[in-house]
This record gives sequence, C-alpha cells and structure tokens, in this order.
Amino acid sequence: MNHVGLLAGKQKIIKNSLSFVFLFVICAGCVTRGLGPRSMASVSQYFAEDRQMVWDAIIQALEGIPLEVKDEERGIVRTHWVAGWSSNKTSGVFLEGQWHERTRLIVTLISEHEKTYASISSQREEKAPGGSQAYRWVRTTSDGIPERDFLKKLEHVLGRE
Repeated sequence: MNHVGLLAGKQKIIKNSLSFVFLFVICAGCVTRGLGPRSMASVSQYFAEDRQMVWDAIIQALEGIPLEVKDEERGIVRTHWVAGWSSNKTSGVFLEGQWHERTRLIVTLISEHEKTYASISSQREEKAPGGSQAYRWVRTTSDGIPERDFLKKLEHVLGRE
C-alpha cells in the first residue's frame, strides 16, 4: 500500500507539473502576442521655428485627414486610420484578391532650447482578402514612406522646400 500511495503521489506531481507547463505555454503565447512588433517607424527633425508655428504647420499639413487626437498642450496629433488597398500584396492569380491596408500618423512636438522637435511615426495594419484573416487587422512594419512624405510636406508648409 505504501508503494501504491507513493506511485499515486508521483503521478499527481507529474500531472500537476505538466498542467502548469501547458498553462504557462498558453499564457506566454497570449502575453507575447500582444508584445509583437508595434511596428512604428519614425522620422524626426529639429526646427528653428517656434512651437506654435510648427504646430500650425502640422495641422495645415494634415488638412483633409480626420484627426483622432489633437492635443496642442501636450503636442500630440494622431490621425484616424486611412484605409486603402495594398499596391504590392495580392492573393495570387487564381484568387485575384487584394489585401486591405490602413495607416495612421502620430506626430509629437517638443520644445527644446529655442528649437522645436517634431517626431513623426506611423502605424500600419493589413487584412487579407479572404478566409479567417479577412476579419482582423494585423499590425505590420511600416516602410517609412508615410513618415518621410509627411516630413517633406511639413517642411514645404514651413517654407523650407
């Protein structure tokens, strides 16, 4: 009886250990999935103009794009998602499906030593044309083009170009 009780105890320990490992693997997968690539490429630049002038130029450069956050006091602007179709990703010849893409810009403004620092970031997501992936947006890495294009537009508005 002593051996039977000892064997049952070892089985219980092994069973609990395996359950713990299984639970840990599942939870770790959930947690790390949220820590995946935030995928925010960014460009930044110092401007000699004062903060108010750069802020006004940012708002003017974003004209026509709906804004989700516009906080002049904190110096943060975030656009709504701008959606479109992928120009370089399709599902192939037979499916002829195009992937959806969406991008939003985040502009942060900081005054430092008589200069104004502007940081431009973007977030990009894509969605497949079919299957279960067609119902969820997946964060992807930005190629940096929206950030550079917006910086050029901002420089143009400030009369630097």
